[in-house]
Amino acid sequence: MSFILSENTSRRELLEPDNYAARCYGLVIVGTKFNQQFGKASTQVVIMWELPTETFISDKEGEQKTLPKVFSKTYTWSFNEKSNLRKTLEAWRGKKFSAEELKGFDLRKVVGTPCLLNIIKEDKDTGSYNTIASVSKLPNLMTCPPQMNGNLLFDITDPAENLDKMELMPQWIQDRIRESDEYQKRMWGDDEDIPDDYEF
Repeated sequence: MSFILSENTSRRELLEPDNYAARCYGLVIVGTKFNQQFGKASTQVVIMWELPTETFISDKEGEQKTLPKVFSKTYTWSFNEKSNLRKTLEAWRGKKFSAEELKGFDLRKVVGTPCLLNIIKEDKDTGSYNTIASVSKLPNLMTCPPQMNGNLLFDITDPAENLDKMELMPQWIQDRIRESDEYQKRMWGDDEDIPDDYEF
């Protein structure tokens, strides 16, 4: 598989619900997994954004760094006109895809591209957290500061992908990758070779 498409953070202050200038810095194809609810397998991709105007001080291993707050959203890998991924991309671009683009759109084009994220606050039994309500094109008179994080591209469905890059991702994304069919086959071979006591 390639990046070609065809037809909270804990212990950090919550953001006020609002629109924020953001920039995409990461694409992670986390792999394929069978969905019991829908009775079929699907491949998912996580799109990662940073908010360069909303930063915090990280003190990891005694080294202080100014980092942007980050958000991500998981999509089913589909370019169907009804798919959430295609709807998000078209809102982000501010226009529909052309017939030629629908034949093969390289999703890597979005990396480094600014957008407007509508961030809201949700309250649940486990606490309050921020989430992305929508993604849209950055307004003409609005600017987004330069990207702070390095680009992160990862595709577990590519047999040549370097698994060491997983260390650069949040733990929940690593867990999603380890749950995928592709990761299990790379680690254990055929399904019958997976140890019975293996846990994610």
